Amino acid sequence: MKSSGTLSVGDILGEFGISESQLSDQVANVKAMQKLSPCFRFDMDPKEAFLLLYQFYQEQVQGRYIDFINDVYTQDVVAKVAKHLTKPYPESGIMLCGVPGNGKTTLAKALIEMAKYLNRKDKFRFMGEYFKFGTRFITATEVCEYYKNQEDDKILTLKGIPFLVIDDLGEEPCEVLSFGTPAHPVRRLIEKRYETMGFTVITTNLVSDDLFKQYGWRVFDRIQEMYTKIVHQSPSYRK
Repeated sequence: MKSSGTLSVGDILGEFGISESQLSDQVANVKAMQKLSPCFRFDMDPKEAFLLLYQFYQEQVQGRYIDFINDVYTQDVVAKVAKHLTKPYPESGIMLCGVPGNGKTTLAKALIEMAKYLNRKDKFRFMGEYFKFGTRFITATEVCEYYKNQEDDKILTLKGIPFLVIDDLGEEPCEVLSFGTPAHPVRRLIEKRYETMGFTVITTNLVSDDLFKQYGWRVFDRIQEMYTKIVHQSPSYRK
């Protein structure tokens, strides 16, 4: 008789009286019955989404009295975001990466303004009957300040808001003390957003190795699954 440590998958199924075909049929049946939950996406074709997001991006730039540069870098990153968010079931997050000053934060703010506009136009019908629209933009450092000041109600709001932007991930301290107790509030926030599948946009100057070192394998693994990584290839626009 084989020990449990040397049993093959077929041996285990045989002990239960289950054939591989029976198990395959069950897997196929569950897949066929699966009803996917509503998700955050733009209810329009990619061309329309690109032109609208490009407009909001330009308005964000010009709103700071800066000349908008219509270059291939901006066209590329806006196209990638528009293409992602018009998929039938996009991942529940976007991570905008690149060097400082190349427009990641500007694009994140443009996404918020576009979402607000679409909400006013009733373009979030697919989000579900009980969806309540809401957005928030916050830096990773501000998240730490909330924890340090024990503003638990504000942290709770960040965990549940439908559309959250966390700007400058990695600029915050790795550890925060509150009455001598160490904590990692940004890690906890990312983990909670992962659990609820709340749509989240992250901007960061860090590369993958830096993210792993700062947030650990558990959070890094969730970031890999939850966020579509979009690299803004432009150099800094700041003079």
